[in-house]
Amino acid sequence: MRLLLAIVYCFMNLAGCTDAQNRSLVMTASDNGHVTLDSRTDVRMGRARFACAASDTGQCHYTVFDGANAVRTFALAVREERLVDRLPGGFSVCVTRQPGAVTPGCKPA
Repeated sequence: MRLLLAIVYCFMNLAGCTDAQNRSLVMTASDNGHVTLDSRTDVRMGRARFACAASDTGQCHYTVFDGANAVRTFALAVREERLVDRLPGGFSVCVTRQPGAVTPGCKPA
């Protein structure tokens, strides 16, 4: 039965009939070859995993947007991860090394 479900899911995936929210967002910044910020956000089945891999300041600062509205802000230490449920579908995220307000285009406010 498991094999049958796996085959059905595979065909649904090929046809585009699975959760469109499954995606990965990677943010990496470097200066003269030195990585100053490295973050990954994986969204699977409505749950987002935010992971801070590197930051010159020791923290990655996240702002989650629903359109033009910031719906959540938080910071993670390097090598820290956070699982977040119930984010709006199609949310966007900005990641910075420094705390402070940002626009949905990730520019300082």
